[in-house]
Amino acid sequence: MAEYYDTRVRGILSIFLVILVFYLLKLLSSLLIPLVLALLFALLFQPLILFLNKRKVPNWLIVPIISIISLLVLIVLVNIIVQTSTDISSQQDYLLGRLNLKIEEALLWASSVTGTDIKPEYVTDEISKMINGEFITTVLGGVASSISSITGSFVMFALYYIVLLSGMSGSGEYLNYLAGKNSDGSLKENFDKVSKSVYSYMVIKTLVNLSMGILVGVTCYAFGIKFPIFWGFLTFVFHYIPTIGSIIATIPPVLMGIIQFDAFGTILAFLLILMAVQFIMGNVVEPKIMGGHLRLNTVAVIFGLVFWGYIWGVTGMMLSVPLLVILKLVFEHFPSLEIFARLMGYPDNADVK
Repeated sequence: MAEYYDTRVRGILSIFLVILVFYLLKLLSSLLIPLVLALLFALLFQPLILFLNKRKVPNWLIVPIISIISLLVLIVLVNIIVQTSTDISSQQDYLLGRLNLKIEEALLWASSVTGTDIKPEYVTDEISKMINGEFITTVLGGVASSISSITGSFVMFALYYIVLLSGMSGSGEYLNYLAGKNSDGSLKENFDKVSKSVYSYMVIKTLVNLSMGILVGVTCYAFGIKFPIFWGFLTFVFHYIPTIGSIIATIPPVLMGIIQFDAFGTILAFLLILMAVQFIMGNVVEPKIMGGHLRLNTVAVIFGLVFWGYIWGVTGMMLSVPLLVILKLVFEHFPSLEIFARLMGYPDNADVK
């Protein structure tokens, strides 16, 4: 009887512990999101750090150089995005005018085809009412607040990132110390396997997203779409969001193409090329490079998307797959947790597309 009650108590305490962890994840999001981003970003440079360490390059030289160069690149990218956002905002009257014109043309065409009396003026008037002075003030206030938040988070991110980079080369020695003198080295071995799998995934995923962003940016530039770098960057970022990321990344440049182009054939060609790029990279190239070992099944992806989206918003959605892959890799190296890794993945002989 005592064992039965002990089991019940442990089960109840475990449930409360899980609830507490979820609550803390949401409550401390402003501290944890920069930390997770810094960890994933630092993992991208782990192969380079290990390579330089093998070449006897001192750690005190590696960390400052990588930190300064990578953070400067990030700052330049942020400045480009902020400047592009400002340019888009300054051209809103032109873009809104073109959008209203396209809507009028589409509604008039629909009216002539269906024989109904559609009044395009009503729709365009409603759109104009939505985008008024109060709306612009609200958006600018939100943008100012976001920039302030991003600035504070970037400082925390930079601090976390530098600390994590500096500690990577000595992680093995610390784990040996933590395991004790009589250890068989399994702790360090498991850590090395997980670390190698995680940074391999991060490097591959980032390179695939970067290739996709470059292809989208080049396509936009070739078709004369305004702000091609911005659309390429959005593609790079949003493809960290599973399933819906490709859709979200495709809509803005296509809308810009609809606003800019008058010929339906040009718009259709632009849309088909973007869809082809998304399909080939997302459904052919990426699965072939990553293989089934690092892939997650649909249920796990949807669960992670909903869960991390609820906990950390859009940032959580972008981090959902990397975090799930990390959990899967950790579970695989512990026999008691291996069942959860199998639940998240595919059978070895499954035909994953």
